[in-house]
Amino acid sequence: MTTPAMPTPTATHLSPVSVPTGGMNLFDYEIHSPTSPGRPNSLVPNAPAPLEPCPESFLLRPFWLMRSLYQTIAHPHGGYISAKLFVPRDIWRVKNVKLKAVEDKVSQCDLLTAALLKLAKVDPYDADAVLEEMEGLEIVLNQVQTVLTKKLGHEVGVQTAIPLLKQNAPPEDSSHSEPAQPRTSGTSNKSYIPGWKRLRAKTSGIGTTASTTTTSRESHKENLTINTVPMTIGPSTQPVRDVTKLEFSGPHAHYMGALARLFDAAQVVGKLATILFIIPFIISNKSTDQIAQQVEDPGLRHSSKTHVGLELSTRHAAEFFGFYICRFALADISLMLDKYIKRGSEWVLI
Repeated sequence: MTTPAMPTPTATHLSPVSVPTGGMNLFDYEIHSPTSPGRPNSLVPNAPAPLEPCPESFLLRPFWLMRSLYQTIAHPHGGYISAKLFVPRDIWRVKNVKLKAVEDKVSQCDLLTAALLKLAKVDPYDADAVLEEMEGLEIVLNQVQTVLTKKLGHEVGVQTAIPLLKQNAPPEDSSHSEPAQPRTSGTSNKSYIPGWKRLRAKTSGIGTTASTTTTSRESHKENLTINTVPMTIGPSTQPVRDVTKLEFSGPHAHYMGALARLFDAAQVVGKLATILFIIPFIISNKSTDQIAQQVEDPGLRHSSKTHVGLELSTRHAAEFFGFYICRFALADISLMLDKYIKRGSEWVLI
């Protein structure tokens, strides 16, 4: 049996194929603004939150970073860490990523969250009660620091972060430089926390504020700016967060939930730091009666010892979150993002 010959199709029988005039670009994504880096496309529904301006005060930057990292976990698309870096939420779903001591991180995050939620229930205008809870929080911080240092080693802490800080630090002014203190056999610089305790012991009985001794030594830190993020001098507008409505899935679901709850609960310390350090500075530069009436706090104004204790506790907490929590969170995000890009590149090359 012979097969009948089929007619050869001509150009008139072929359906036209539409090809984009500008060519195809695999990495075009409509959620980002094409003209404003770090901002989403306002025409896209459910777009990610725009990049929040970074506060100039270095004590508020850990809490700003935790809010930015929170968006990478909570928003369906992800969140901005800088104007040049957007972290998609899909990185948390990448499998077979070897994250170090995940169970220990989850347990320590939950321990911190419980202490912070207890602090959030205290009346912010009762300075003595706030100080009492802050001192209780410091005990938890010491415990968590010990565990994280044991489990993560050089991945957290102050000493291993010094080379990173020196790379971006401006040249130090010789007029504000201090003579180096000789180290003795009985002195340990493994942690900054004993230093805070010694400073508190010296200043808690003095009727002056703690900023007198720390301002001259730390004023140069306020001049450090970040070129890849917008900066602001005062409190920035924070996106609305409701961690109770979030749902997490994937291989790192428990880790995502622990971090999200901690990032959200830690903002109570950021608000306290704003009251202690930022609002008084704004009032001194904008001395209007209206602003002064809004932030007037008799509990702090008439108790210098309490004010000193709150300043030291808040500085301690801010540096702890910056040098311990944010450091291991960024390290894990870097690992997941690297694996996410590598697997996406392999898919493209197939």
